[in-house]
Amino acid sequence: MDESKDHRIIIAGFGGQGILTLGKLLCRAAMSEGKQVTYMPAYGTEVRGGTANCHVVISDGKIFSPLVEQADSLLILNQLSYRRFASRLRRSGLLVINSSLVDPSDDGNPDDNGATEDRRMISVPATEKAAELGNVIFANVIMLGAFVRATGICKKENILSALEESLKGKKRELLDSNLKAYEQGGALVQS
Repeated sequence: MDESKDHRIIIAGFGGQGILTLGKLLCRAAMSEGKQVTYMPAYGTEVRGGTANCHVVISDGKIFSPLVEQADSLLILNQLSYRRFASRLRRSGLLVINSSLVDPSDDGNPDDNGATEDRRMISVPATEKAAELGNVIFANVIMLGAFVRATGICKKENILSALEESLKGKKRELLDSNLKAYEQGGALVQS
């Protein structure tokens, strides 16, 4: 049996924040490195403004389930998603929050002061920084930059290649801003 370690990730926010795109970019970059990946999206029927999340598993070996019950990492872009998924982060896991929209002391549980003890947390003002770049839609790529910098889960050049690949045709004009967003996200994380 293969002894490889899976990295299990939940990415969550509301529709229109680029949650599913963030997951796809991460998967595309990991696949280009020869890693095994699974991607399982979920979203409300209303899509934009509704809930959206995806489960991503990245591994050097076989992946036996795409479902993430206990996450090694959470990337959370809004408060509702924090309340829903904070308890799914394993001890010593990584929590990356969009601090523009998430207050980690408010997890909706009055008996608990935020489910972040024994976990590493990185606060990224992604929506705020994206607005400075001209459009809040870049918040997902800022979060991606911070996550990749914090974990080293993929090589930078493979993420940049995945961005380039996904921004073809009419979307090509967004490439430079997305590259800046990715760099800015990485710069927000201490080495």
